[in-house]
Amino acid sequence: MEFENLIFHLKQRMNNALPGEDSHKKMKVNFSNNTKLPFSKNKAKPAAVLILLYPNNDKTYFYLTKRADTVKYHKGQISLPGGSKENNETLLDTALRETQEEIGIDKNEISILGKITPLFIPVTGFMITPFVSYISKKPKTILDEIEVAELLSVNIRDLLNNDILIMDREISGSSVSIPYFSLNNHQVWGATSMVLSELKDIIQLV
Repeated sequence: MEFENLIFHLKQRMNNALPGEDSHKKMKVNFSNNTKLPFSKNKAKPAAVLILLYPNNDKTYFYLTKRADTVKYHKGQISLPGGSKENNETLLDTALRETQEEIGIDKNEISILGKITPLFIPVTGFMITPFVSYISKKPKTILDEIEVAELLSVNIRDLLNNDILIMDREISGSSVSIPYFSLNNHQVWGATSMVLSELKDIIQLV
């Protein structure tokens, strides 16, 4: 009953105060003071992502995507399904639409648990709003191969039991140490790891 119990407890937990920035800080890329980042928060572009929990043999999984090398942003990175807000849609509409476009899951089959803490990404200028959701059985997926190179099914326990690792990388002309999770043999860092860090903390508090 792992999946059903987790969903039940998340429904309770999502109505309480969330860990928010305390969770984000654990996975935040810290740039030096003299690093010039291209975007400021007051001109942020709204975007949304979706954490979709689903059962498989009563274990709980969620999807990550490896972005194709042809997309405009975050080429080759591991991401949650999501993207930029379009005119006349809500951020939840954005998350559901992008999930259907990228991995082919009908938005009408998805139940929403709630919204967690938005975060600003100064390298790309997006203000990302994450939504947590679930579906009652393992869904059929159809990938948009223009945007998605690979679909990862991640056991939630691999996230909960995961230590924070560190790698060095150059971003915006600066050498930085980057915290990341190792999930399904992929390095998950940046905005995606910050969102997952909050999910991890929320689950561990239930």
